[in-house]
Amino acid sequence: MRKLYIFIGLIISCSSTFCYAESKIDLKGFHGKLRAQLHELGYLSELNDKYQLRLTEVTIDPQGYMKDHHHSGPGIRCVISGELTYVINSQKTLYKTGDCFTERGDITHTSANAKNKPVKLLNFELLPGSVKDNENSLQPVR
Repeated sequence: MRKLYIFIGLIISCSSTFCYAESKIDLKGFHGKLRAQLHELGYLSELNDKYQLRLTEVTIDPQGYMKDHHHSGPGIRCVISGELTYVINSQKTLYKTGDCFTERGDITHTSANAKNKPVKLLNFELLPGSVKDNENSLQPVR
């Protein structure tokens, strides 16, 4: 059983915190915590080291925002509490608790919490294997 725990520990890294402030994106009140990360992709072994799966829990403070940005890869976002205002291609959408949506990664968008209580999201992402374990997936608009 001990070997199983060691094996799982090598594959999944849990509870690391991302520093979004280090990105070159105009933002306020975003906090990310890495919940799980998978580098070895089982039967998809030809993708090992080329891609990784990542789950991040993101908290957005009241009145928090993230201006124009995109990501290193595509993902699925699920709102687990609060309301997220999301703008892509000038179209504004309000996502509420229980809503999930997808992002391609390569399309510029903004996110904001216009309410007076925090928003919590689960971000599931497919990222290049070159993204470091302690790096967030944010990319500035070029």
